[in-house]
Amino acid sequence: MNTGLSGSSHIWMGVVVSIAILLSFALACLMPFVVIVVLASLTLSLLDSVVLAGLGWFANQVVGFGFLGYPLDAMTFAWGFALGISAVAAVGAAFLALSHTEAFGALVRLPIAFLAAWAGQQGTVFVASLFLGASETAFAPDVLWFIFWTNALAFAVLVFAQTVGARIGLARSVPYSS
Repeated sequence: MNTGLSGSSHIWMGVVVSIAILLSFALACLMPFVVIVVLASLTLSLLDSVVLAGLGWFANQVVGFGFLGYPLDAMTFAWGFALGISAVAAVGAAFLALSHTEAFGALVRLPIAFLAAWAGQQGTVFVASLFLGASETAFAPDVLWFIFWTNALAFAVLVFAQTVGARIGLARSVPYSS
């Protein structure tokens, strides 16, 4: 794992945050944080991964409040904060999954880290909904399925982008084991 930010790490973080901005315009609050944190957890240190998750969250909030017209009320701010916490929870879940799958190759580690991060992120959102309230359809199977597949598709695209970035020197290669 990377222990500090090199020039290529800064470029990679910029690429990922740029993608987060584009996804925020397309998906609003459904921005796939899981994708960002899994790739970060595979290529960056824990601290750098948390920073990248925070940057992705911040970019999403800037787009939402600055361009998409999110309401400026306490509940929307609270949900925004909860989404930030869920992104950090996803980092923790991804790192935990990766620490328990060190003996396996990337073809096993990637989906396990993805599933763990998705469960950590969605679990945090669910807990937040108990305090903040949510519509009764927010956790309906078809909504969860949509969120899952949106993340899965974005994950596939970003794994491809990360692989290309690694080949041209803009990103670290995904390690097959730690």
